Amino acid sequence: MSAKTQKTAVTATVPGDALAPLNYLADLSRQQLAVAAQASCAMFRGFEEIRKVQQEAAHQALVRHESAAHKLQGSVKPTDLLEVQSILMQGDLQGATQYWQQLSSAAMEMQTEMMGCATHMVDSETALHNMSVMETLDMVPGLKELFPRKAQAA
Repeated sequence: MSAKTQKTAVTATVPGDALAPLNYLADLSRQQLAVAAQASCAMFRGFEEIRKVQQEAAHQALVRHESAAHKLQGSVKPTDLLEVQSILMQGDLQGATQYWQQLSSAAMEMQTEMMGCATHMVDSETALHNMSVMETLDMVPGLKELFPRKAQAA
């Protein structure tokens, strides 16, 4: 019974709107977990895309080298040897350039998506308001010492 009386006394001293900062802090951890999960999803989508780029590059290289191997298995003139080698080298250089461009594009897209997950997490206005209310009501002991106010120049 005394616990019930004590609850009533605490409720009477804290205005109803003053609980908003505490609710905000309680919800902040849920938001952080949600952002971490979204960023993980973005990272794994990026890994899948990178793997697709690697697989496509390997397939194209396989096709080029199979073609060259097929040509070299038959009777080949010495001038044709040089042609096969130059075509293979040209294709490999173009393939490598394309591979690195696609790989960097996929990595940049993944990074942008991951960073975008965190940008919508915190509403700065609400966070500042709630911290101000908590500081005013001295709801969290030591908050003023943890986040001291800087003196503003006049």
